[in-house]
Amino acid sequence: MSHRTAGLYRLLELPRIYEGLQKLLGAQTARTRFVDEFVRPFAGARVLDAGCGTGALLDHLPAGVDYTGFDLNAACIEAARTRHGDRGRFFVARVGEEIAGLDAEPFDIVVAKALLHHLTDNEAAQLLSMSARVLAPDGVFVSYDNVFYDRQPWFSRTLTALDRGGSVRTPEGYRALVSPNFGSIETTLLTDMLRIPYAHFVMRARKA
Repeated sequence: MSHRTAGLYRLLELPRIYEGLQKLLGAQTARTRFVDEFVRPFAGARVLDAGCGTGALLDHLPAGVDYTGFDLNAACIEAARTRHGDRGRFFVARVGEEIAGLDAEPFDIVVAKALLHHLTDNEAAQLLSMSARVLAPDGVFVSYDNVFYDRQPWFSRTLTALDRGGSVRTPEGYRALVSPNFGSIETTLLTDMLRIPYAHFVMRARKA
């Protein structure tokens, strides 16, 4: 199962509960750092946020960014539209589907924040193929996911195993997903993004 929704996990499908938990964990600071260090947006950049949730990343992007986000959760998309108004375009869509209303102009940045570990290998391959297709020749794909790694402290590994995403991978596993579509991949392992001992793996990839 790539995405858990049974039992208590169901509560995290509700935008207010999910964002409330994120704030408790220190996600605001983590999002700012992720954007500044890895997304590196610039004024006028066209950004596609895959699995955008409530569009919270938009709060950390500079004014003037041309933002589009999509997510499978219709309640999150409605919350994003209410929260951000016309600062961005938001669509309900599943990974692998054609997104109605997505124009043909290429994107400078595709972001998949906390998304790959919710996808099966096949779904991830569809996302990455689409990302490579819609990116400009010098565009960049940036992802950020929970990770299992060698000699990971037991508490960090236990928390990671309890995540809603049922497809948490190793660094090698994430790289294997990206490499068929991207020839240049920079990776970073982070263990200090949240107030709890959680590990994250960031990839910043460009087409060959």
